[in-house]
Amino acid sequence: MIKKEDFISELKKKKLKNKDDSIEKKLDYSYKKIKDLKEKLVCKNKKIDFFLKKINNLEKNIYDLNLRNIADIDNIRKRTQNSIEKIHKYSLKKVFTDLLPVIDNLKSALEISKKKDIDIKVTINGIYLTLKILLSVIDKFGVSIINKKNVDFNTDYHQAMFIEKTSDKTLDNKVIDILQDGYILNSRLLRPAMVKVLKYKK
Repeated sequence: MIKKEDFISELKKKKLKNKDDSIEKKLDYSYKKIKDLKEKLVCKNKKIDFFLKKINNLEKNIYDLNLRNIADIDNIRKRTQNSIEKIHKYSLKKVFTDLLPVIDNLKSALEISKKKDIDIKVTINGIYLTLKILLSVIDKFGVSIINKKNVDFNTDYHQAMFIEKTSDKTLDNKVIDILQDGYILNSRLLRPAMVKVLKYKK
């Protein structure tokens, strides 16, 4: 027959063993949890490293792109500046090329006028033809002449040099004489025409 003390002692041992088993199981579970967490942490760290590398590469690409853009903008600015300088330098080339015959004709007229037995009509005709060529050249480049009489006086295109009184009300503010032609270049005034204007007075 088992003694009571032995039985209690046996029970205590079993209880302790069960308790130890339970603690061991809990410890095993905790270790597994910690291991899983470590693995997850390592995996996340790898992802973080991957994304950090990507961010670094993107930053480098953006920096390189900015440098290239700055260089491109600088090149465009220089090319534009060169183009503008060339336009300023050579924009009048066509005008002056077309004006060369006018200069030649005027020189010829001067040479002819030096001769003693010159017919003045020939010289006048030469000057008239030269003027005609000159007017056709400036017309080609968009220059129009302000030289019409019997039109209303307009401060945008006319400069009144003389004012003459008139008793005819219908002639009030009319240009009756052109003292010097005015010129317009493509709708922009180069020089107003100097004119004589009528003003109605009773």
